[in-house]
Amino acid sequence: MIIKRALYREVATSTLAITVVLLIVMVFMSLTFLLGRAARGDTAEDVVFVLLGLQTLKKLDLLLPLGFYLGVLLTLSRWYRDSEMTVLAACGVGLMQLLRPVLALGLIFALAVSFGAFYLSPLATRYIENVKNESAHRSEVSLITPGVFTESPATGHIIYAENIQDNGDLENVFVSSQETGNEGVVVAKSGRPFVDPKTGDKFVALMEGTLYDGAPGMADYRIVEFATLNLRIEQKKIEEAPLTAEGTPLLLLLGSSDRHLITELHWRIAKPIALFVLSIYAMVFAYTDVRRGRLSNLFVAILVYFIYSNLLGLGQTLIKSGKVSPMLGLWWVHAGMVLIAVYLLARRAHNRPLFSFFGIFRR
Repeated sequence: MIIKRALYREVATSTLAITVVLLIVMVFMSLTFLLGRAARGDTAEDVVFVLLGLQTLKKLDLLLPLGFYLGVLLTLSRWYRDSEMTVLAACGVGLMQLLRPVLALGLIFALAVSFGAFYLSPLATRYIENVKNESAHRSEVSLITPGVFTESPATGHIIYAENIQDNGDLENVFVSSQETGNEGVVVAKSGRPFVDPKTGDKFVALMEGTLYDGAPGMADYRIVEFATLNLRIEQKKIEEAPLTAEGTPLLLLLGSSDRHLITELHWRIAKPIALFVLSIYAMVFAYTDVRRGRLSNLFVAILVYFIYSNLLGLGQTLIKSGKVSPMLGLWWVHAGMVLIAVYLLARRAHNRPLFSFFGIFRR
């Protein structure tokens, strides 16, 4: 019982620590990407951190199995390195006796992964699509980033403002548009957004500027100086974001005949299953030979993870293309990986080389 508690404590601590580190790396990568989109004007600045939080929730069910895999691997590797596994073996507690507590702890994490895969991740995906949809249909003024040329997705206007004051007034404004085949450029000293109280239409009052209408050199080209020019801000009607396969609720996936939805269902089921399969591989590759060092097993363990994940990706492609039956799904990948894992674990438990025909991984 003491051994199990020690195993639970160390594996859980390592898993959570590794998952937090992976989350931090992912957050910084996502933040860099989103800030780049905001700087280009593709994403509104005030939704950057909303999208960041939703994307973080969306990735939890992917990072937790990897965290548990590495947590078991590093914990048992330390036990081997400190000769604790040797002492346990002398007391009659071998590798196979540790399989049950590892899988029992894996069940707790698998439940968390299942919650994320079947509910949290689809919910976050739907919110992300709605936020992106609303951001794409915002008014032109709200999309402007000071010092950046911004194209409005609603009207195609290209707008530039050197500075935006706290009250929303624009300084040194440039607007380029093409309406009814005529190119128009407006340069104004300042601008102020307002709403027509009668119609509710949105405008920007450009003040002390010049309008360049038409193509230079043509007969209809004209230059007009103005004191005030009201520029209408057209805003497309916001429609509900389309429901993607990733955001489809579980109840709609069950019983569906659409291959994309069937593929998504198998992918969600694969996440908690992968956690159990990877935990067996972690027990296999945790063995550390002092003469050989720790990096060789760690390298092979990471390689197995990438092979497994790539096989799952290949399986999804085969289901979508109709080359694999929806009934078979991704089970052939899990079955193959489990058979190999059980075979390797049995050889490791009996102190036999994993791949004797290569002469590697010997004790």
